[in-house]
Amino acid sequence: MNGRFFIANKDRQRWLIIRQWILIWVLLTLVLAVVLWIVHKTHEASTLGLMYSEGQQTVKTASQTVDEELRLLHGDILYLRDQPVLHEWLEKQSPIVWKRLGNDLLAFVKYRELYDQIRFLDEKGQERVRINWNRGQPVIVPARELQDRSELYFVEQALALDKDDIYISSFDLSIEHDAIEQPIKPVIRFGTPVFDRRGQKRGIILLNYRGQRLIDQLRAISRQSIGSLWLLNTQGYWLVGARSEDEWGFMYPDRKNKRFANDYGEAWRSITEHPERPQFMSSGDLFTYGAITPSALFGKVGENVVAGDAHWLLVAHVPAEVIDEKTVVQGRWFAFSALSLLLGAVSWFIAFYRVRRRQVEEEVVSSEARFRGLLESAPDAIVMTNREGNIVLVNVQTEKWFGYTRNELLGQPIEMLVPERFREHHEDYRQAYMDKPLVRPMGVGLYLSGRRKDGSEFPVEINLSPSKIDQELFVTGIIRDITERKRAERAQLEAQAKYRELVDNLPVGVYRQTPTADGRFLEVNPAIVDMFEAESAEQLQAHPVSDLCRDRGCWQDFVDKIMKQEFVGNEEIQLVTLQGREFFAAVSAAMKKDSAGNLYFDGIIEDISRRKENERRIQQLNMALRDRAMILESVNHELEAFSYSVSHDLRAPLRAVDGFSRILLDEYADCLDETGQDRLRRVRAAAQKMATLIDDLLKLSRITRSELKREDVNLSALADEVIEELRKQEPERIVQCAIEPGVIVWGDARLLRVVLDNLIGNAWKFTSKRPEARIEFGRQMQDDESVYFVRDNGAGFDMAYAEKLFGAFQRLHDTSEFPGTGIGLATVQRIIHKHGGRIWAEGAVEQGAIFYFTLEARENL
Repeated sequence: MNGRFFIANKDRQRWLIIRQWILIWVLLTLVLAVVLWIVHKTHEASTLGLMYSEGQQTVKTASQTVDEELRLLHGDILYLRDQPVLHEWLEKQSPIVWKRLGNDLLAFVKYRELYDQIRFLDEKGQERVRINWNRGQPVIVPARELQDRSELYFVEQALALDKDDIYISSFDLSIEHDAIEQPIKPVIRFGTPVFDRRGQKRGIILLNYRGQRLIDQLRAISRQSIGSLWLLNTQGYWLVGARSEDEWGFMYPDRKNKRFANDYGEAWRSITEHPERPQFMSSGDLFTYGAITPSALFGKVGENVVAGDAHWLLVAHVPAEVIDEKTVVQGRWFAFSALSLLLGAVSWFIAFYRVRRRQVEEEVVSSEARFRGLLESAPDAIVMTNREGNIVLVNVQTEKWFGYTRNELLGQPIEMLVPERFREHHEDYRQAYMDKPLVRPMGVGLYLSGRRKDGSEFPVEINLSPSKIDQELFVTGIIRDITERKRAERAQLEAQAKYRELVDNLPVGVYRQTPTADGRFLEVNPAIVDMFEAESAEQLQAHPVSDLCRDRGCWQDFVDKIMKQEFVGNEEIQLVTLQGREFFAAVSAAMKKDSAGNLYFDGIIEDISRRKENERRIQQLNMALRDRAMILESVNHELEAFSYSVSHDLRAPLRAVDGFSRILLDEYADCLDETGQDRLRRVRAAAQKMATLIDDLLKLSRITRSELKREDVNLSALADEVIEELRKQEPERIVQCAIEPGVIVWGDARLLRVVLDNLIGNAWKFTSKRPEARIEFGRQMQDDESVYFVRDNGAGFDMAYAEKLFGAFQRLHDTSEFPGTGIGLATVQRIIHKHGGRIWAEGAVEQGAIFYFTLEARENL
């Protein structure tokens, strides 16, 4: 009996244990199910949120892409409309200007690579200029192939526009000969009227934009997104769709039913009936769309944009299958993770509960301390405000920059840090941001200032970041003092302005060029624009540099030399201006790289036409001088022959006259009276004087012909020798001589001895009537040049006759007073000139004379 009771009690305990275990297991299973469901829903909501955000970003990126592309086209058509060469052609109708216009448009199409056609049509719709994109290259259509396009709808629309109006056609396919061109060419046509200077409409500029470029960009964006990106026109036809056979349904009769509304009717009704909802779910699919209105994308004051399509729709589509895959697959992974955590949680839950709680508390405290340390150590001022704009948190940098204490700032409106002139509108800006908070910089493109406690202001840069704490919205502003940056920017702008002013005022052309033979000038200064006779820098930059060379291929050779040497200086090239005038130029260039590694050339161009002309004239003068030198050499040879004839043919008769006169005086003196003897003595004296003159002439001739043998010559020693010989000839004379020692020159010693013989000899002769004669030789500096002199206190001369001193046989004194032939100073002058020097004299009657001379300095080796 007792044994049965014990067994029953044991079974009951086991049953209780099993029941408790089952109860606990059921409770844990319920808890696990709830946790898994919450995790799944949370992940599902997060995934959908990411998809919503990505859809919005995809549509935004695509909208910006279309916006940027159309703005680029807008700028291009205005540039072509106002092109100077077009208006010049409208005025002159010159074939030459028409050719320039075609070349400019050809270069523009080749540079842009955006357009299938560029046309100028007159006011009747007749093509006057057309550029076609043909097999990857732009070509000018010959005049004979230009057509009347007045019947085309887009030509009619563009011709009807007023001044400054712009026409944008529908986005459709190019049609040739009433059929869709194959392969298809998506196109958007831009047109604007052209008025001449008198305000008369002369035609239109029409651009055919290659729409495949925009389509390729949108498809590239689509490939980077989770779903698909589509482009629809106003009627809902696919321009960019999921299948190529569904696109351009309005162009193909067999595709009229290929519309977005037919495949996604509910979504199309939502788009058309509820445009305020740019994102929605339909039949499990996620749709995000944005409307692009071509007429509103651009257009400044005074412009009216007429568009063929009222709007285009960008639609980002994520199918339900993709959404399910992203949410369900991840949910299963989370379920597996949760089950794994549950198996470990049963064992660890109770033991680690308190420890884990304590760790969490410590981590919270540590995290708060780290946050506070990070906040206080931040280099920028950090200010947090609540929804009402009151300050709830600041760091120490805020106190430092604004001059307030922390207690003075907390609880106060943020406007106290804003300059007073901006406070009135700042509250509206703050409220607008609170309605749509997102991370962004504040006041992009505006000059922002902060106000200190003392009322002074300083430039700042502010970044805003919203956050929610306990369901309450707060905004954190990171404020950076950019005073130094602004100062540096001003300094940089001033430096750039000075550099630009320097470059613009240089008399030589300065340029920057792409590193190809047919490249173009990237930057030019006014001097180079004037040098090439261009109307503007833009006109010059539109021409390939190779077209500015006279000889074909010369610029290619110049570019090859730069690429090989990295620098070429003063390369002489014959260039041609835009007006066709040729000129010589010295071109220098250096190869450089920008921060992206792209090569370019910086260089200068100097017009050396005048220098080349001077060189040509100098060459002609040199040739003339060589001819004259040859003539003079011939004359000198004739003079030498004459001198030889004089020296040999005249000496014999003179000797005969002198000899027979002497014989008559010696042997027949008794037969002659005193008068006859006097006449014979005069005849003999004249013959002897004639012989002396002939000898002096021959000496002068030999000095002229003799070659210089230069060496170091001690003029002081030569002067001493001359003085010593003169003293020996007239020992009875007392003359004070002062010779400066150590006067060394570079010249011919033999000829320089002749110079001193004549100069010192003349001083000795012309001081013969002075009881206290004095002669000086020395050197002095005049204008950094060594000048040598011989000074005496003799008879002197009248300066009115100074020019006659150095002429042959020119004398200022009678031979009866001072003997001589008058050839000595002429000899001295020729010797000095052969030495590359000059000679001159100063004097006064009965007050002495000074003879100065210079010699060519020795070259430094």
